[in-house]
Amino acid sequence: MYIEKVRISNFRCFGPTPETIAFDPSITAFIGTNGTGKTAVMQALLRLFGVTYEQRRLRRQDFHVPLDETTSPSERMLFIEVVLAFPELDANDPVAKATVPEFFNHMATDDRGHLKCRLHLKSTWTDDGSIEGATEQRLWAVTTLSDDFDEEKDCHEVSISNRSQVQIIYVPAVRDGISQVTAFLKGRLWKAITWSNELREMLGDTGEILNKKFRSEPGVASITATLKTRWQEIHFAGTDAEPLFRPIDLQLEEFIKKVDVVFRSDEAGKDRNMDDLSDGQRSLFHLAMTAATLDVEDKIVSGSVGDGFQTDGIVLPALTVIAVEEPENNLAPFYLSRIIRQIKDVTKSSRAQALIASHSSSILARIDPSMIRHFQLLRKDRTAKIKGILIPDGEDDAAKFIREAVRTYPEIYFARFVILGEGSSEEVIIPRLAEAMNMHIDRSFVAVVPLGGRHVNHLWRLLSDLKIPYATLLDLDTGRAGGGWGRIKTVCSELIKNGADPKAIFGDELLPAGADASLDSFVGRKIDESLSEWVKNLRKFNVFFCAPLDIDWTMLSAFPEAYQHLETGNRGPVMTIDGKMAVLGDAGDPLPYGADDEDMFRWYRYLFLGRSKPNAHLRILSRLDNKAITANAPEELIALLEHVNANIFPKIAEVKTPSA
Repeated sequence: MYIEKVRISNFRCFGPTPETIAFDPSITAFIGTNGTGKTAVMQALLRLFGVTYEQRRLRRQDFHVPLDETTSPSERMLFIEVVLAFPELDANDPVAKATVPEFFNHMATDDRGHLKCRLHLKSTWTDDGSIEGATEQRLWAVTTLSDDFDEEKDCHEVSISNRSQVQIIYVPAVRDGISQVTAFLKGRLWKAITWSNELREMLGDTGEILNKKFRSEPGVASITATLKTRWQEIHFAGTDAEPLFRPIDLQLEEFIKKVDVVFRSDEAGKDRNMDDLSDGQRSLFHLAMTAATLDVEDKIVSGSVGDGFQTDGIVLPALTVIAVEEPENNLAPFYLSRIIRQIKDVTKSSRAQALIASHSSSILARIDPSMIRHFQLLRKDRTAKIKGILIPDGEDDAAKFIREAVRTYPEIYFARFVILGEGSSEEVIIPRLAEAMNMHIDRSFVAVVPLGGRHVNHLWRLLSDLKIPYATLLDLDTGRAGGGWGRIKTVCSELIKNGADPKAIFGDELLPAGADASLDSFVGRKIDESLSEWVKNLRKFNVFFCAPLDIDWTMLSAFPEAYQHLETGNRGPVMTIDGKMAVLGDAGDPLPYGADDEDMFRWYRYLFLGRSKPNAHLRILSRLDNKAITANAPEELIALLEHVNANIFPKIAEVKTPSA
């Protein structure tokens, strides 16, 4: 079984319109900038399935306060709802079916006939004049999946014992609660053990000997006698007349609660307590303890645990949810991959599920994009919005490309703006030009990624769905095979696939036969001034071209002296070769270029073919000061950077700043 989805309304940063978050059966990753609701979702689940009363207790601050609220109402309401799915019931596996708790008999059926369990926590806060106000809550099992349900007919109270069949183990970003939860996990294991009579007798006999020896110590005896005198001066009852110090509890159930973990470094090393470990080490141990607990419980359920454990009568949770918040806060990147590997291993069981909130690209690169949920805070009302990552269906080249692309460049998830380029040169050139132009475009929130060539319409759709603004910088490749009008045709086709209106793209050039005929009209079209007009026209769709060839040619043309400066020991290009064919390729067409461009082609070949383009740009741009770069920066790159800057830092008059 697993949590299939969560619906939240009026809880913290979630507004009155219910927000639904779909969960993966094994691991679901929460990503997004700070304050977008990742912790709020984990806290909502704790209100349902926390392992302590404090975790389950709803507080006044849990109730959402609308941004535009001017007068506090006398009452607020929220609800948190989960839907549990049971794939075990669809499989003919009696062992798996045995893990489904009997109390989930208040189920509902979806439109495909699958049984679901819908748990609905409803709470009301009332201003009763006290500081915190009064909070009432009810937890129901709802026997319909409809949004509209009758509380009298469709809702059934869920008892505390039944509620504990699902438990969430929470590892917060601040590691204060780790020792408490580790103690809880040990308690789960201790309850499952069949303790021998020999241990009980040994504890009683040996413990009493140690207690007596402790009390017979002269110092302890003196303190005990003094305490007894003072106690009897103020306490006259016949019971509880004599206080005694007892270092060891003789009741086994109480004794094992105090069992602690120590760590032995090696044969000569000193034992270390849990408190001696770093925050990161405690995080690692906590996760290992959780995994070990689930491993043992799985063996108990399957009957393969062996001697020493109770196999009958022991109540184990049917589902344990491991919620880990920002593990990168306390752990080196080296450990993050190990954590993901162990969590993946644990969640192979039908009795475990994991949630991870992270900003770490190291973690996200190891998680399938289908498991990621992107969190944003809507500017208009400061409420959370969550979306999955839109990946093309199937296993074709486009789906594989997009899946690997977002794994390789997870920084796009956290960006305030994404520039889709074609290669690595853009990653060097664009930040340097922005710095020279005094545009504060930091790489931490403007992602420049070389993904703009293949399957670009899928990337546009993904970024649009996540509400992340973007622009695409492409090479026009005039003279190369498929370049020039071929690039214009490709971009227009991709825009149409992404939902753009053909009329908005073609304008008066839209043929009566439709978009396909208009696209075909680009084939064989003459290179003339209309190509430049189309290049500029497509900027309104956030598509920018480096013309006439590519960004490397553009920079060479803009800064000829800097790029043609020979360092000591370098001989420069061979001026007798045919540079055009070397750069444009055997299938290329040199006609759009004149004789004056021949030397440029030779320098292009010398600087960029067979060498690292990014290194060449980095070396040359580092020699130029900001004034020289600003004075000669290519027009298309200036236009792109101004577009980015306008999106990230809109005019103050256009920004609707919410009141505090």
